[in-house]
Amino acid sequence: MYIGRTPTGAILTSADIADGSISTAKLADTAVSTAKIANDAVDNTKLDLTANYAFTGTVTGTPQTLVKTGSITSTTNGLYNLDNVFSSTYMNYFVTFKFAIATDGNQCHLRFRTGGVTNTSANYQSGTRIIDQSGSFDTESNANGNSAKIGTSLEATDTHAIQGFMYFNSPFSTTYYTQVQTHFNLRTSSGTKKFCFGGIEYEGTTSFDGFQLTPNTGDGSLADIQVFGIKE
Repeated sequence: MYIGRTPTGAILTSADIADGSISTAKLADTAVSTAKIANDAVDNTKLDLTANYAFTGTVTGTPQTLVKTGSITSTTNGLYNLDNVFSSTYMNYFVTFKFAIATDGNQCHLRFRTGGVTNTSANYQSGTRIIDQSGSFDTESNANGNSAKIGTSLEATDTHAIQGFMYFNSPFSTTYYTQVQTHFNLRTSSGTKKFCFGGIEYEGTTSFDGFQLTPNTGDGSLADIQVFGIKE
């Protein structure tokens, strides 16, 4: 009941609502549909809810331990080089790899590179400890080679590619020897499944900006190698 004239109805506007008068806890998750949000609702910037947007800001307060420095993905027969993936920005690197050979029985080798040139000096030392699916143990090593040996007697089938990861320590440094820790699985040309871990040392203080995965002879048939700098 009103005394006098009935008040004229009026639409409540945002100006009638003080900031903070309605808490977010009082708003249901679906209280406002996207159809009700104006194109200039956010800082006068039109938003297309069907479009893709690129983030160009800086994330703070979130760990960014691994920073990608390079990669190669190839199903073309050949040798697989990654150049300019090591630098003074990072001391150590994490690498994931998948590698298949074109000829049964061949091996997977690693060589370092500098300025696009592969290092074939006889300074590579490598060793691997192996257990197969039947529980038998084995070792493989290569002293003073012109490359580091990773896997041997491989099966030439892309779906059975050798797969694993490696840690590279100080590859760009001229103070320390370059060291690599390896961890990978493989299948031999005779069908044996091997689960392996080992290490590589380049006996010298040469600075490297990249590396190569290659068979001991012939070509590889597949490679997927991802390189990440470890932020300290």
